Amino acid sequence: MKKILKFLTVGATNTLIDFAILNLLIQLTPLSLLWSNSISFSVAVINSYLLNKYWTFQDRKPIYLTQFSLFFVISLVGLGLSNLILHFGTKAIIFLWPDLTFTWQYNLAKMASAVIVLVWNFAAYQYWVFYDRKK
Repeated sequence: MKKILKFLTVGATNTLIDFAILNLLIQLTPLSLLWSNSISFSVAVINSYLLNKYWTFQDRKPIYLTQFSLFFVISLVGLGLSNLILHFGTKAIIFLWPDLTFTWQYNLAKMASAVIVLVWNFAAYQYWVFYDRKK
């Protein structure tokens, strides 16, 4: 239970980072929604790796290329899920609530993607990336 609470704390921090960067990029740059999401998601993933490695899963081993590579691949799957949900979710929300501002529309879709990707990431990190094979 303690590990899940730590993971949720890290996840909340990463979610704030992800949303903040996404919204800044959308408001201040000409980047598309999916490019902005890819950048914000990637920054949050690097933060996630470091916090989860050293705090949540208390993995004190040096950063190995194989472990980071596996983390990166799992995160790419998470990014793919996030972009798919964001793209189609925003379109669905635009259809259902056309009077909402675009900012609300993509942020609501981003919230849905964050929940789904959180479940995927926890399971994948727990059982593939930070799994102690010696136990």
